[in-house]
Amino acid sequence: MAEGSGARRATAFASLLLMALVLSACTTVLVRKGVPEDKIDEAAPYGIEGVTIRAWGDNVGEDRREAIVKAAIARARLARATDIAEGRPIADVSIAFSGGGPDGAFGAGLLRGWTDKGDRPEFSTVTGISTGAIVGLFAFLGPDYDDELEAIYTSYTTDQLLTPAIFAALLGGTAVTDTSGYRRLIESYVDDAVVAQLAEQSARGRTLLIGTTNLDASRPVVWNITGIAASGSPDAKRLIQDVIQASSAIPAAFPPVLIPVVTPDGTRYDEMHVDGGATQQVMLLPPELSLREVDRALGARVDRTVYVVMNNKLKKPYEIVRPRVLSIAGTAASSLLGGAGTGDIYKIYAVAQRDGIKLKVTWIPRDFDLEPEEAFDPVYMRALYDLGYERGKAGDLWSPVPPDFAPGLEGAINSVEAGSRSASARARASATSPGTPGG
Repeated sequence: MAEGSGARRATAFASLLLMALVLSACTTVLVRKGVPEDKIDEAAPYGIEGVTIRAWGDNVGEDRREAIVKAAIARARLARATDIAEGRPIADVSIAFSGGGPDGAFGAGLLRGWTDKGDRPEFSTVTGISTGAIVGLFAFLGPDYDDELEAIYTSYTTDQLLTPAIFAALLGGTAVTDTSGYRRLIESYVDDAVVAQLAEQSARGRTLLIGTTNLDASRPVVWNITGIAASGSPDAKRLIQDVIQASSAIPAAFPPVLIPVVTPDGTRYDEMHVDGGATQQVMLLPPELSLREVDRALGARVDRTVYVVMNNKLKKPYEIVRPRVLSIAGTAASSLLGGAGTGDIYKIYAVAQRDGIKLKVTWIPRDFDLEPEEAFDPVYMRALYDLGYERGKAGDLWSPVPPDFAPGLEGAINSVEAGSRSASARARASATSPGTPGG
């Protein structure tokens, strides 16, 4: 392998970030009306009321925690009324998608492979952060949207989604790129019909959650997308689009999203939201929320399974780093994100152990060594999509524990890595040949 080749993608990100830091000395402060700290908990996005619309992802607070648990109980009773009445055990399956930029192609391909395998479940809860917000949206809507996911993660190039905005940054902008193309992509897919479907699924007791970072508070925020859709607000679609865009807005590289809010006295402010990956790479529920409370209230046995899809390499291959600032910064950033993602999996694992949930985790294997030629490289993303497809079609390449956890379980983890080697080889080969495995 060429020296430092594995760090090229991270180096590209570091280049954007460092350029933004340099340019920040020449920029002016963005004019905005931020929410005072003592009003943040009562501010309503676009004036949409409801305690289930969103919550802090780290500490929701006792009042909101009780409201969220009550809402979860109500949803479960609605969705599982027949099973509860007849005393049958309830099988509940959820899935969480991490961030990873173009590496979201891995999760998109996995879903298609799972569909073709024939046993893909309907997920009761789906969560997504950053690129996982896009994958999670379509995973929630179901297999009918596999074609849309494939198109998003194999067809678009960098210049269709991002435009350099260096001069705008020099004149007081908020980032070194313009993401208008990405916003148009979001708006083309998140239309009135999709919002209506989200509202319908909310009425069935299903939930889609997307994570952002409130930059003013430096805290994660979990948005109840199905709750927003079901609110009936004329601004519901706009807010959902804002949240999806904000969830993947890499600070300084991509513009933040200002979400307008209204306080009870009618005063209008705004909140600055950026990439959910700035505070967490993947999420399930805040640890203070226990699903055992829901199960006890239902009075039924609930067999829960949570799948976690990491659109990242959690185990980085050994590589000789070039002694250059961008290579060093890029590799360090990649290592930081990988470590944070592993830590988030351990947090989910702790919650799963406490609440009696079966955990299944998968990630991009470290022997996948194809590198992108640009930020959004269709050839690279097609190879990752094909790799995800192979893993989804195989169906057994899931680890029951986080990476490097518990002596005696290494075999299960090693099989996840080893079982993907042939798939990795096929994915790399597909980068130079046409064809769609799930087509």
